[in-house]
Amino acid sequence: MQYVILVVVILTMSYEFRNLKEKHYIREIVYSSVLLTIGVILIVLEIANMKLPSPLMGIRILFQPVSQFFVNILS
Repeated sequence: MQYVILVVVILTMSYEFRNLKEKHYIREIVYSSVLLTIGVILIVLEIANMKLPSPLMGIRILFQPVSQFFVNILS
């Protein structure tokens, strides 16, 4: 299933890049290229059966100090 997603994403983005290039939207091309590259890397790592961390772990690491701060204030 990841192969299908990968092919569809690449075909869609090549179509979109052509439209953005005609309109000279350089900033949008750069942003979408970066996001596409991150997505393709994650899909390839998942196809290779690499164990990827859950995004919830990053959110937990980011917001746990804030949560403990509010617990200390409210208790």
